[in-house]
Amino acid sequence: MAAGEPHYVTSKQITTRLKRSAGQLDGVLRMMDEDRPCNDVLVQLSAVKSSIDKAMKLVIARNISNCVDNMADVDVENLEQSLDLLLKTK
Repeated sequence: MAAGEPHYVTSKQITTRLKRSAGQLDGVLRMMDEDRPCNDVLVQLSAVKSSIDKAMKLVIARNISNCVDNMADVDVENLEQSLDLLLKTK
């Protein structure tokens, strides 16, 4: 998570992100029906992939938060930074 964001991730945040991803994917399907250019479709698919990656990060961050309730904030921040690096290397 970015600096300044709360450590606890809610189910609502995850659900909102997934609904946004679903909406983006619906848009890609419409683009396919409209025979939009390949480049346009790929740009939107990349956006969908990024949105899903963010949803995955939220799920993982929520799990970490639930597991580390007794850890110091600095340790949690270090874990979050490690998570950021891990997801960037996918």
